[in-house]
Amino acid sequence: MYDVVLFSPINTQLGLFKRFVPRSIPIGLGIIAGFLKENGISVKFVDQDLIKLDLSKIREIMEQCNKPRIAGISVMTANIANGAKIAEMVKLVDRESTVILGGIHTTVMPDEVLEDSNVDFIIKGEGEYPMLELVKQVKSGKVNPEVLENVGYRENGKNIYTKSASKMVDINKIPMFPYHMFDPSDYNLGFILTSRGCPFDCIFCSQRVITKRMYRYVESERVIEELDFLINEMKQPNVTFFDDYFTGHKKRVFELCEMIKKRGLHKKASFGAQTRGDSIDKELLEAMLSANFNGLMFGVETASERLMKLINKNETVQENIDAIRLAKKLGFGVEATFIFGFPTETFQDRLDAFMIAVETGLDKARFNNVTPYPGTQLYEMVLSEIKKAPMWANFSAANAVTAGIIKDFHLPYTPENTTETELEGTILLANLLFYFNLKKLTNLFNPSQKGSGKWFELPAKELLSPKTLFALFVLGSTIFIRGVKFLLLSRNCRRFFFKAFRA
Repeated sequence: MYDVVLFSPINTQLGLFKRFVPRSIPIGLGIIAGFLKENGISVKFVDQDLIKLDLSKIREIMEQCNKPRIAGISVMTANIANGAKIAEMVKLVDRESTVILGGIHTTVMPDEVLEDSNVDFIIKGEGEYPMLELVKQVKSGKVNPEVLENVGYRENGKNIYTKSASKMVDINKIPMFPYHMFDPSDYNLGFILTSRGCPFDCIFCSQRVITKRMYRYVESERVIEELDFLINEMKQPNVTFFDDYFTGHKKRVFELCEMIKKRGLHKKASFGAQTRGDSIDKELLEAMLSANFNGLMFGVETASERLMKLINKNETVQENIDAIRLAKKLGFGVEATFIFGFPTETFQDRLDAFMIAVETGLDKARFNNVTPYPGTQLYEMVLSEIKKAPMWANFSAANAVTAGIIKDFHLPYTPENTTETELEGTILLANLLFYFNLKKLTNLFNPSQKGSGKWFELPAKELLSPKTLFALFVLGSTIFIRGVKFLLLSRNCRRFFFKAFRA
């Protein structure tokens, strides 16, 4: 029996691609689970990506929970619809259960979430301490809002919010991620989170709502102990640092590299990380190489210096280009993400971004559609122009790529002087044409690839199975038909295709 059941709702917006995209551990909810367990609260973790949830299954799960029963659900904008369905099912099987919602979407849209009659409480921002205190109070049978922080609830038809937390979480007091709660046959456990936050303020990033732009990192000794556990106990051959900004404190990176070598961990595993073009140099990269870091990922976003200023990236296009070339020269596997569709963006801006991806020799590149997530400056900037589907169903940065032949939703935002067909088509074509190369395509699926993590994954034993081959055929046919459609419908898509193809 458990004290709390934590649910991670599925994100269904990947469509036909879902079968080939590595399953991600719900890291935020995993941290909450570990923190509750450390403080004497027993937890059952339920990932809807692994378990089909219907009323019968929900009843079976909730019957394993001690009364008063508590269900915690963490939601992002991309899966708020499924989170709401889980809350509804929990209440249908036991109306007396307490349903608590947290996560980014709850933090940025608290009033909307509390309008759901199946939701009893919400938690805004970092959830460790608010969740612990709320669970204790619910279990005691009496909730005292006066001592709660960052909690919202509904009373007499009004939304009520408790006082805000007086300080941010000291992440050095948070226990190590509870890897033991996750089956390695279901997830890639080769990851570590060693910092929170980012000091920058890009207009498209909703993480700042929770981290408040406060960059905090875990002490090096604790990081090394966790790496030692992952590598020596869990036998992980590659560990990805999931930090938003791994090189945010260079002295710390140098220290970590020396400690990794002193423990001999660099001889047993390789490492990957995400960083920025303006925060690396040759000395730092050489230190990382010596500790067997072999993969880096950059958020390049655009090839336009004008757009860089618009999105408040606080770095230049040239700094990204120089960083990618330096990393490639030193032997790193390098990948990057780009975003198409920023306000005032032009056809040439998108073509230039594709050219950077090719000319810098990137090993992997991903081109996403701009998504004005609630809580971001971008959302406020283009609010009057947003096309929002019910329950935010079209708010996915991969919509332009993962959509089916029959269009279900509009892209959430399209800049002026660009049609939605042109934007969606150039994004799909950019992704296709970048991998229109046997070496790059093979590297994308290669299980031993360098990099900060796999973007696509297919077990070797399943590669030639009839089921997999059929799924690949359907996926390939869908992409081909959509590509041809865009070429027929949009002159600028045809221009992009021929110019990019020659690159």
